[in-house]
Amino acid sequence: MTEDLISKKTRTVFRDFLVNWNLREIASAFEAAGVQCDQNYNSAVQGQRRSLVEQHYRTLDFSKPDHARRFVAAVESVLVEAERRSKSAVEKSIQQDDIDRVLTCLVGDGLRYEKGKIRPTTKAARRIFEMPEALRTISEVTRRNIMDEISMSVWSWSGRLDDYDFLSRLYDLKSLPSTDGRFKSFGGDISQHRISNRDWPDDWVFTDSRVDLLHAPDDEFLRFLCEMVHPAVRPSQDEADRLVSMFNGHLAADHWEVAPSGQLSGRPVFSGRRQAAAQVHLEAATKPVDVLSDDYVRELAQKCDRRLAARDFDGAITTGRTLLEAILVALEKRITGAQGDYKGDLPKQFKKVAKLLRMDDERPDLDDRFKDVVRGLVMVVGGLAPLRNKMSDGHARERKPAPHHAHVVVNAAKTVAAFLVESYDFQREKGLLGSDTKAASSIPGGSGVAGP
Repeated sequence: MTEDLISKKTRTVFRDFLVNWNLREIASAFEAAGVQCDQNYNSAVQGQRRSLVEQHYRTLDFSKPDHARRFVAAVESVLVEAERRSKSAVEKSIQQDDIDRVLTCLVGDGLRYEKGKIRPTTKAARRIFEMPEALRTISEVTRRNIMDEISMSVWSWSGRLDDYDFLSRLYDLKSLPSTDGRFKSFGGDISQHRISNRDWPDDWVFTDSRVDLLHAPDDEFLRFLCEMVHPAVRPSQDEADRLVSMFNGHLAADHWEVAPSGQLSGRPVFSGRRQAAAQVHLEAATKPVDVLSDDYVRELAQKCDRRLAARDFDGAITTGRTLLEAILVALEKRITGAQGDYKGDLPKQFKKVAKLLRMDDERPDLDDRFKDVVRGLVMVVGGLAPLRNKMSDGHARERKPAPHHAHVVVNAAKTVAAFLVESYDFQREKGLLGSDTKAASSIPGGSGVAGP
């Protein structure tokens, strides 16, 4: 039998804690956390409040992480409100001892409550916060870094709108429950605590369990960021650009970006999109290599990625061309001891090196399917040069490269460069380069080449 992630003791203590709350507040706390209520369930406990809690518990399987996560969200919102009440001269029924009993039980389940959030402290408890990969690939570290920068900056996350108007663009504030017994909905809480009294901190939205930006699916988190830089929210284009740059600096670690997806009154409107499928990543080196090394290829490849992440698409294309050209020059020198003059004709240079690596199209012993691969590589390389000339920062530009153009150029360069180095390494180790290998041995740092 699968063990419960939330103990019976914790559930009982929390149920008894809620005896101090009215029925509507109890129902709202669970509903806000997505916990259903089985109104047909008749529990053996005494009292309407305890019975209502048990009806909600009835719909949860506490051995399942997603069910336990809903329970934790309900506890979290209740504790936030309980702490607020315990400091109020009006509410004397909530004592710190009652809160401490709940906190002690949470610790026993590997959970810690601090600054309005419940966090795991054990490996078992971390299962509660795991989300399906398809829903949450932007890490907690990335999210916290972005939220911390906003909190510490001069930027208001709601821009020129008040908090209510901003959030109403993303959420149905009237359907989300209140954690303040005086109001019927989340919208009422916001109006009271951020517009009338302003007794919530400016960055309250980053810790509110109803928004839950730290654990929300990727698309919800990205929608929030994109709304921050929407023209209706952020009147200054310069400020919006700086925010987008900050977002992307952090999102790049998880292969996401915020990018323009349309226009409104001449201003860009942004949306989030995945970068993972658009970037080729090279594995770390497993053995020492020479100047023509995986490390060298990787260094330039990482430079390409950094420029893509910074949205420097011109520079990324230039670096991709530099990467491939440098590999071709080094290979020819290693094999022949000299460098040909191709006057910038990259396809011609590639064909020369391919022949030196014994993988040119003229070899009769090569499988026709491999020849097709070689022809494809030649076509890829042939396309890089004119693209680079028209779209990079190395020449007078005819048109500005779009992100997907830059990605395909960079990935093509990285793929061909990696293939050439691996081919060189393979053929050198197999002794397939013949007398050319001896010629290369006279070059400082010279070693070998990879090929089929």
